[in-house]
Amino acid sequence: MPSSFPTPDEVRKEARKRVTNIFKDWTLLNHIVQRQEATIQKRWLKKTREQRKNTLLSAWPNMSASHRPDMEAFYREKSRTATAFREAYLWPHINQEDLLKPKLFLIFLNARARNFPSAFSAADHESFRFATTSGKVTAAFLNEYTMMFTGRNTPETYGQLYSWDDHTNAAEWLFSKRGVHPGYGLQILEVQERVYHFLLECCLQILHDMPRESLMVDDNPIEPEPPALSIAEGRSNSLAAVAAMTPYRLPASLNLARLQDLIAAKRSATEDHIWSLREDPGYFADFVLDMKEHRQELLPDTKGRQHSLMRPHPSKRFWDRVAGSVISEAYFFLEIWNDLHSLIGKVMSLQQKHEGAIKHDDDLPTELLEAFLELEFSLSQYTKGPIQILKTIVVASPPLRAMFVRLPEEGNSNIIQVVQRPGSTWDKTQSRLVWLFQTLWDEQQRHLCGLHPILDEMERLVENDPKARNLFSSRVASMVADLSLISECQHQISLYQPWASSFESEAVPRQAELKAKYIQRTSRMQELETALKQTSLADADPSDGKFFYSVEKRRTKETTEAMQKAERVLDSFWEKLDKYTLQKIDVSRHGTLMHLLSDQRILHRTPNWVQPDPALPPTDRQRESSLEESDKPLSRLFYDIEHRTQSKVDSRDKAPQKTKVKTRGAALTTPSSDEPSHPPAAPQSVDIQPTFTVDKRALKVFSTLFYTPSSNAQPGEIPWNDFLHAMSATGFAIEKLYGSVWHFMPSKLDVERSIQFHEPHPISKIPFKTARRFGRRLFRAYGWRGDMFKQEDA
Repeated sequence: MPSSFPTPDEVRKEARKRVTNIFKDWTLLNHIVQRQEATIQKRWLKKTREQRKNTLLSAWPNMSASHRPDMEAFYREKSRTATAFREAYLWPHINQEDLLKPKLFLIFLNARARNFPSAFSAADHESFRFATTSGKVTAAFLNEYTMMFTGRNTPETYGQLYSWDDHTNAAEWLFSKRGVHPGYGLQILEVQERVYHFLLECCLQILHDMPRESLMVDDNPIEPEPPALSIAEGRSNSLAAVAAMTPYRLPASLNLARLQDLIAAKRSATEDHIWSLREDPGYFADFVLDMKEHRQELLPDTKGRQHSLMRPHPSKRFWDRVAGSVISEAYFFLEIWNDLHSLIGKVMSLQQKHEGAIKHDDDLPTELLEAFLELEFSLSQYTKGPIQILKTIVVASPPLRAMFVRLPEEGNSNIIQVVQRPGSTWDKTQSRLVWLFQTLWDEQQRHLCGLHPILDEMERLVENDPKARNLFSSRVASMVADLSLISECQHQISLYQPWASSFESEAVPRQAELKAKYIQRTSRMQELETALKQTSLADADPSDGKFFYSVEKRRTKETTEAMQKAERVLDSFWEKLDKYTLQKIDVSRHGTLMHLLSDQRILHRTPNWVQPDPALPPTDRQRESSLEESDKPLSRLFYDIEHRTQSKVDSRDKAPQKTKVKTRGAALTTPSSDEPSHPPAAPQSVDIQPTFTVDKRALKVFSTLFYTPSSNAQPGEIPWNDFLHAMSATGFAIEKLYGSVWHFMPSKLDVERSIQFHEPHPISKIPFKTARRFGRRLFRAYGWRGDMFKQEDA
């Protein structure tokens, strides 16, 4: 129920009072900061943590202690009733944990003091969205009136109330969300009134030796604005740090180019994942076993019994399920990232086309609006897959499995129901993490909290609590990272104001059309998943050691033959699966998959053993034994289908052709259209590659990444921080995304694409077999080899 039912005059009276206070405090704050910001920054950064805390609490008594106190309050109250923590819900970003970070308060002050209050009205409204959707804080109700904020920078126009009867556009402004309901408008003004007074009081305390009267006069000249501050640490930034800054800085604008770069890197990483599953028996076996360790069939039931598929040992049907998940999930996400890349590209193209016609006071051109709605609808649908996967794997993951049990099986049902283990007790960290996941899985709770805040809180918990980090398996962390990327896309679109506020209402009459387009684009995913369920995949069972791949051992005749045997077994598995898949699906409808598997992609295969000449020095002996690896197509069957029959894939379905990647002169040869159709030879360098001069620490990393197998030595692990240092040394800007993903963006390199790697978990050291895969990915992406790196002179 509304908190009250005020009259129009009462709303206007309260609004004018609050607006007057807001502009009075903002005017003085702006005056002070324009002249004293450098002094304020210097003094604030010199203060101890306790001194900063005293200043904050003096200006805002009883300030919430923790980050996102609204979610903390919701977790504690667990009901949709009026709250005893109204302040925490209305001002969730006014808290000690965040504002005591030295630079965050200064960023907050700079943004608020140097920009009009109207620039923050939409952000302040969004900041207490959880308060209203959860029912913890209710607003006053005044029907058939609209309050306006955007672009209004005077006390007379800011928060102005319009009657639908007296102004022809007032109703449309509310429905399009360019204006707000009067009750929410009064809450925006209440939030801003206290924020500006708080910041002003903090400034007066920091400048305590300057009388207030002297700060108000114009005698002091306006000083240049100090350089922008950032809370990024070291050589890398993080999505969590960006998210932490967002409530305190000027609201950002939509950056589609950055989104497309993130999606392109993720698509490339997924392609490399599929490539590694086909190329590397060790990677394939490790991934299948990891998927197996996250199956709910491993949970005992409430009577302590094993699942029927696990008695007396994992059955063929169980391995069918595991392998089917491995393959369908890989192909599914490849389709997702490719589709999102295409949809974002479409929006970017239409934005450029209508650049001159996009004005804040006008509606978007129809085709651009529909492109945004299609992208937003698809993002919403694509969150469902990772959320459902997490709902399945989290409770069965090794760190959390002991906390849950299954209900006993009922007949031949495949449905598994999981409950908390009777009698088990959870500590504070376990309870908070499980609550966050349960909130994520519950559609209603997810709507109340918002997907982005839930993932932000989850990331914060993992970053701040080592115990929480240890409760995340690498697979769970990876899936959270995928979901977070989709959520980041949704968040970015919400920044496209004022139009993004109207997307929800604009989508309502187009729901049937949006759904039909989505089904048309994604029906092939269901077709492929159905085909995989109908074939036997039990040959993927690695428990008998047939995929044993001793790449980390010294190269001998025995280890070489064992590696070749594992490669033959893996090739046989994929050949049978590809053949069956081609029989079951219409390959012309799977452009993304066809493009990947019939592209100029080469599987490296271990060459035959050559006995080293003991008369040669160790370095020459190693060089002699490291013959060029033999090669074969990524998928012979798909390659033959495309090139033997010359079948053409519908260009609308086919994944966009990759643009040529610059690698400082390096390029991989590709056959011309008139060359005969036969498996391509190994990639050949046509230009001279650059040489990177790096320090000893970075050189050791690249020597391991591009290590040449030998019979007398084998490198060890790479500390993750050393890998970051090496990538930074070669010209990459580094960003930590959510989960375990790190994004590497070329900043001083003549290359056009980014690349992503997963940080090892739970120990941040890269094993040699993983480092070897990293090296191959860098070769595929940029043509890098071990001989391109040399140590700088001392």
